Amino acid sequence: MFFLKNIEEILASIAISITVLVVIVNVVLRYGFGFVVPWSEELSVICFIWAVYLGISSCYKHKLHMGVDVVVAMLPKKAKRPFKLAVSVFLLGLNILMAVLSYQYMMLSNKVTPVMGMSYFTINGVLFLCFVLMAIHTVKFIADDVAALKRPH
Repeated sequence: MFFLKNIEEILASIAISITVLVVIVNVVLRYGFGFVVPWSEELSVICFIWAVYLGISSCYKHKLHMGVDVVVAMLPKKAKRPFKLAVSVFLLGLNILMAVLSYQYMMLSNKVTPVMGMSYFTINGVLFLCFVLMAIHTVKFIADDVAALKRPH
């Protein structure tokens, strides 16, 4: 249960740890021994991309992205909860659309990286994963918004 609840944070931590480790090892090898690991740059960039997109999903889950509350602040108290629900429904549609588009993009990935020979399918797969996770989080937000609507003000 802990793993599933914190999947983005765990995978992003692993990805950024690999990035840092590979870069440090490559710097030590380059300046200490004059040797470079040819695949280190590709691996560190790929892991960094995964860490960034998983971090985006994690921030979304915890509602840490910046928001503009000026419209909500101008609404009457009775309209704020329905407006937040409408925004959540809109975001669900947007996340589903982005998941579908990123899936299509991922399925078109037929190239491989020059050094490691890794398929871009694997690299682009984080887009699909990120938007699916964000859609799942949005469903939870909608459930919370509906529950809030049922509670008395």
